[in-house]
Amino acid sequence: MRTGAPGPRTTRSFAARPEIVPPRLGAARGQTMTDSIGKQHMPPVDVRNEAGPRFDPLGQRLDAPAAETLPLVEAVTRLPRPDPVVIRTMTVRDWMREHRRSEQRRLQAETEELDLPLRVVRHAALQSGGRRKARRRFWPTMGGQAVLFQPQHPELVLVPEALRHGGRLDATAYLYKALGHEVTHLAQYAASDGAIWAAQEPFYPDQRGVADRDFGFLLEGHAYWADQRITAKTLGAPVSTDEASPHATRRYRKLFASPHRHAAVEQFRRASDTVGQIIDSYGLDAVNRSGTTRISSPPARRRAMTAPPGRPAFRR
Repeated sequence: MRTGAPGPRTTRSFAARPEIVPPRLGAARGQTMTDSIGKQHMPPVDVRNEAGPRFDPLGQRLDAPAAETLPLVEAVTRLPRPDPVVIRTMTVRDWMREHRRSEQRRLQAETEELDLPLRVVRHAALQSGGRRKARRRFWPTMGGQAVLFQPQHPELVLVPEALRHGGRLDATAYLYKALGHEVTHLAQYAASDGAIWAAQEPFYPDQRGVADRDFGFLLEGHAYWADQRITAKTLGAPVSTDEASPHATRRYRKLFASPHRHAAVEQFRRASDTVGQIIDSYGLDAVNRSGTTRISSPPARRRAMTAPPGRPAFRR
């Protein structure tokens, strides 16, 4: 992990190229997914390499997976994407610092907006501290994360040092899965103008009227459902992370085997199955509407476990 100040940033922008999307499974020869969804405007992709020169090759390797995956996110989910789509590689230290700063700003803003008893404010501060502790412990399992470090600017973050711990730094198939999953989260943000992200993890859920709703269950289930279909289209089969990579470090393997991670993964699996059942029974629009109307999210009391502190990261 780099402990100094951020090094020079390497930034590249390119437009997602729908013409290189591989043929849709079951499509006629010569027909591509682009043919089926039409020639539409593809927002540009802004790749920012901020993890230092050592990890510049990772940023360069993102071009092809991003160009193939981003059009499929729209096709599979029928949701818009932010314009542009920003992908950042970050050091562990920078990632933690940005989380701490953005969380402090959000906690202060919510506290100032609401007239709350001191005990409620103290509980929210303890909750924020719990999220920081969870990030310090589990960061090696963080494969990718859709974040809102600056208001109105959602972005996708990859931490190469975490990928190294998980043995996924050079795993191209994993990049397809991570991009499909996290860009689906960015699409959820864009479709609701950020409201669905705010509703899933407020510091004061009772005062916000969302205490009995588990929006995280819905959003994670939707993203896992989508990344399975996206990787099936790009790679021929869904990419599984049920087993640890043989190249994973000892530290990662210990976290991978922890009861907390197993509980979180099982929760995400149930979420994906539930969203798939909703889509099969009622159609994709039923899930998409729930992201903008604050309804149709499973009540929190029906959960078998408590979601990990903070916005769920894509776990491997």
